[in-house]
Amino acid sequence: MYRQLSFIALGLCTSAYVGADDKQSGETSNDSEASTLMEETLVMHRRRDGDYNFITEDTEKLVDTAGALGDPLSAVFALPGVVYGSGGQEPAVRGSSPADNAYVVDFLPATHIFHEFGVSVFSEFTLHSFDMYSAGFGPEYGNATGAIFDIKLRKPRQQELSTIIDFSMLRSGIFVESAVTENSAFYVNVRRSLLDVFVSAEDASDEDEGIVLKSVPQDQDYLIKYSWDINDYNNLSISANGAGDNAEAELTEEADFVASNPDFAGDAKLESGAQGQSIVWQRHDDNKRRFMLAAGNLEDEENLRWGDDYKQDINYSQQTLKAEFSQPINSALAYSIGGQYANNTVDYNVDQILFVCTEFDPDCDTSRRERITEKDSQNYIEQYYFANALWTPTDRFDFELGAQYQSNDYTNEDFVHPRLSASFALTDSTRLNARYGSYNRFPDLETVLPETGNPDLPSPTAQHYTLGVVQDFGEDWSLSVETYYKELENLPLALSEENDSDNQRYIADTSGKAYGVDIMLNKNLSDNWYSWVALSMAKSERTNGQTLTTQDYNLDTPLIFNWVMNWQATRSLNLGWRWSVRSGEAYTPIIGVQENPYFEDSVLPIYGEAYSDRLPNYNRLDLRMKWDFQSFGKDSALIVDIINALNHDNVDERNLDYDKVNQPGDKPVTIDTVGLGFTPALTYRLIL
Repeated sequence: MYRQLSFIALGLCTSAYVGADDKQSGETSNDSEASTLMEETLVMHRRRDGDYNFITEDTEKLVDTAGALGDPLSAVFALPGVVYGSGGQEPAVRGSSPADNAYVVDFLPATHIFHEFGVSVFSEFTLHSFDMYSAGFGPEYGNATGAIFDIKLRKPRQQELSTIIDFSMLRSGIFVESAVTENSAFYVNVRRSLLDVFVSAEDASDEDEGIVLKSVPQDQDYLIKYSWDINDYNNLSISANGAGDNAEAELTEEADFVASNPDFAGDAKLESGAQGQSIVWQRHDDNKRRFMLAAGNLEDEENLRWGDDYKQDINYSQQTLKAEFSQPINSALAYSIGGQYANNTVDYNVDQILFVCTEFDPDCDTSRRERITEKDSQNYIEQYYFANALWTPTDRFDFELGAQYQSNDYTNEDFVHPRLSASFALTDSTRLNARYGSYNRFPDLETVLPETGNPDLPSPTAQHYTLGVVQDFGEDWSLSVETYYKELENLPLALSEENDSDNQRYIADTSGKAYGVDIMLNKNLSDNWYSWVALSMAKSERTNGQTLTTQDYNLDTPLIFNWVMNWQATRSLNLGWRWSVRSGEAYTPIIGVQENPYFEDSVLPIYGEAYSDRLPNYNRLDLRMKWDFQSFGKDSALIVDIINALNHDNVDERNLDYDKVNQPGDKPVTIDTVGLGFTPALTYRLIL
């Protein structure tokens, strides 16, 4: 809710946290246990084999990817069609917004997957698999129009008590695992960032950027999982997890958004966190029937303070019940059915300025409206049910047909979504794949709450089409090429105050499309090395239904290139790199300077055509070395990560330089915000 204000504060704290820098640019004119059960699931949902999910078969590839700091989920940015969303935390996939994605952890929906400062909340020691379905996913997934991230946590092992200790100035943690009885086990993982121990708030501050840190940003997370094999056919798992982030700083008039909104100056404090509990029962039998039943509770909270006693307190809770059953009818036909019921509650207490804008609007500063003070609660039910059939008449052909019914009682909408896919093997080594799906998701809360949006706004919808080919070259090499096309409808359009006589604030009159091709050459682990090269060429745009103008989406990225390499040089030494090159982010050129209508002695930019220009191309080389050895008579490891080894200046933003421009009519001068420079990180690991 009120996303633009949250991201302003978070972005500044993040910039200080990672040591961002500014450079003046001048004028803007040109400017581990893959069980039989899991294998059966994949057979039942053959569609899941299409979207580069080799990562499911070997999650260790993600763990060892350079630049991810041992975080498997962060390595998703090395896969085709994935870029950082605005703010740099969550991924944007194939021309969709990060808000269009959905996350599933151990069969249940999840929210707080990434910390505010970039890394995920999951340790490499707890992750079993991580599947990304970038388009055309099946009816078992709902409430998403972008991509699905399906995360499966590892089952605790039946073993004696063991402990792994990681010590790093960035993030340290302890992992404990043990059997409880002969058929049950548990693990506990606790982590905390330690940058505040090694770096003072004064050293991390950037006074030129208007940020004086009062404390170095921190994050922490924990995960507990217990698994009980009741018998050969039934398993019960119970888990609890939590994560938190906090940052505190003084924002001065040197900060860009304070220069345009002077009432934002002063102390700012962010505290956010989430916790969840779940219980999952799985049953399978000798006839390959499988049943899953799960119940979960989520609590996600954000508290933000800044400026003129402004505040934003939001608590989101969700209680979920989910079930799924699958069964083969004969050797050629199988089906699955299931559903999910979720009770959602949003409690909010806000006192702040209302900005009516979306991610499609470059001039959010000019959408400032009245100060609002509200304390309220909203409750709504979301549910979906699905049926899916898989027909495999021959070894060369399979066809999947499914449908999903989805509804919620907040927007009072009902949807029926067809989903289908087909796969045909032209030869033993060449396979064609095609998929289609219809989708919707719940609207962004700030656009539908009574005090800030339009409660009559409908849900965003999408249609996905994909066509691809996979060519195997022996056991080690494969090449996949997939084209996609997405149609997006009912996206929110922010109304200007002068065009909003009915005080609707938003209407569903933005549409969009995204299309492109993803190419991936993959070499599996053999001869002590593996690698992949991913190339994406894409286009994403949005159309204003009122003016009928079409513009590039702000996260449109025409070209993305990633080369990941990993080499087991010796038995104890592993080396790797990731080289990422992509088109610069789309931005809106500043063509002039105007008087700020909200504050005297203040100015605002005059923007040109929305997202018509681009920042310089992005170029980053990351390196990683892992050395296994013995210390204190125990297995140990030393891990060295180097982010941006070439120290390339990657421009994240381009804004008006308020130090150089302070009068209406002045010639516009911009300043660039540069992302993370050369950054080494050292981790010592001890296994007890």
